Amino acid sequence: MGMIHNISEGFKNKYQLLAKRRPKAECNTVSAAMALIYTGHMLRPPEDVLPEDALMDILDSESGREYLQSIVPGARYNPWNDSHCIAWAANLFVGKEVCTVKKATFDDMLEHSLDGGAISIGGGFLNGKTYGHFVCVVGMEIDGEGNVTSVSVDDPYGNYNKGYVDHFDGNDIRIATKTFKKLTFGRSKRKTMQLYEVANHGQA
Repeated sequence: MGMIHNISEGFKNKYQLLAKRRPKAECNTVSAAMALIYTGHMLRPPEDVLPEDALMDILDSESGREYLQSIVPGARYNPWNDSHCIAWAANLFVGKEVCTVKKATFDDMLEHSLDGGAISIGGGFLNGKTYGHFVCVVGMEIDGEGNVTSVSVDDPYGNYNKGYVDHFDGNDIRIATKTFKKLTFGRSKRKTMQLYEVANHGQA
């Protein structure tokens, strides 16, 4: 008998077009905000500020740009497009380390998800390559023989399977494993991803 694993059940999907700071470019912070919420972290953004916008404010600051230059000297891109910077902002926002960045395998990603963790990963969901758009991995579908047949994502921009015709239809999108791997890992065995730990993970 197969199994569907999903850590986002009972939560509402977040969408980048509802963000106030950079709605056309906020898939990164929206995915991070969902990952933090799904793993049970208490978020305290300023009044009337969405968590994803609070994260963007941290990234789009002098400190955010200084941090980017400290890890990638001479970088000419924005902090919100770098997973290490996003993890830094998430940890700063929560007040402790809850997110680490790892160049992980597909199996590493699945194991983290089965442990209850969330993953924010970039892929070519919009351009067919292996980068360009962040989604939040929330689970997977496993058949009766133990094969992972699809990966479930919460997509800030809508439904990949339907060509993103509706930008508010991104909840629990099951993407066939072969397609998911092609759009994220490509031909590589490892992929840089943000791993969000469950709140109080490992504590009594």
